[in-house]
Amino acid sequence: MREKSPQTMLKWISRTYDMSPAALARMFQRNARTVSVWLKEGRISEKNGSKIQSAFYYLNNSPDPHNPHRSGIDCL
Repeated sequence: MREKSPQTMLKWISRTYDMSPAALARMFQRNARTVSVWLKEGRISEKNGSKIQSAFYYLNNSPDPHNPHRSGIDCL
């Protein structure tokens, strides 16, 4: 199974928790304009992508396959 992209994970978080770009920006400590670009174009750095990935696995209540020894909350 192929892993989802950070953009897809971010869209899932947005839809599932009904979060606006501004709310996501607060969650990831970025500005709303940056998060809007992430959602539309998917240009996400590796560092920010790993934060999104960690949040996705935590909110999805599943273990992070890249870091099986830590829970998602430890990575945020």
